[in-house]
Amino acid sequence: MSNSRVTLPEMGRKLIHFFNLLIPFSYMTWLPDKTDMLIVLGGITFAALCTDLARSRVQWISTFFAQYFDSMLRDHELSGKLTGATWVMIGAVLTIFLFPKPIAITALVFMSLGDTVAGLIGKQFGRIKIGLKSLEGTLSGLAVCVLFVWLMPLVPLQVGVMGAVTAMAVELLPIPIDDNLSIPLSSGTIMFLISNFPA
Repeated sequence: MSNSRVTLPEMGRKLIHFFNLLIPFSYMTWLPDKTDMLIVLGGITFAALCTDLARSRVQWISTFFAQYFDSMLRDHELSGKLTGATWVMIGAVLTIFLFPKPIAITALVFMSLGDTVAGLIGKQFGRIKIGLKSLEGTLSGLAVCVLFVWLMPLVPLQVGVMGAVTAMAVELLPIPIDDNLSIPLSSGTIMFLISNFPA
């Protein structure tokens, strides 16, 4: 089966997705307090929601998006639904609010790094198709996630591996929930349930 190539707009979208790593790494470094992190992310999320609502109602915002971002948006986003960037922020806020810090950081890395690698490798090299995704992409994303939990053991290795498997399984399955929400929440839930971290 022939594979599709990564287009320039898709590459731009994935590169932006990669920079979502700023969220977990900010939580690790310059905003280590949970409350402070939630306040900052909450403000950004509110702004993102307002922008998403306004882009289909305010002409100059709609024109701005059409000029700079429409080529990177999915069909459902172009029709007025929330963009992936807004779902990233919502997913980050909920993940940080719900889970202990080591689990939240790990789950958010899975969402950013694992999903990005799975998408790029799957588009470029995927031949074994599973629905709209590919086995090659999923395994690549899983490998990167497992490498992260091995190099940065914020959680026990077996806990991180189970979280990584969950994250990439959710990325692969045709679940009608945005990946940017489902990946960190599902992997975070699994890691929390099988770990001994306090709430």
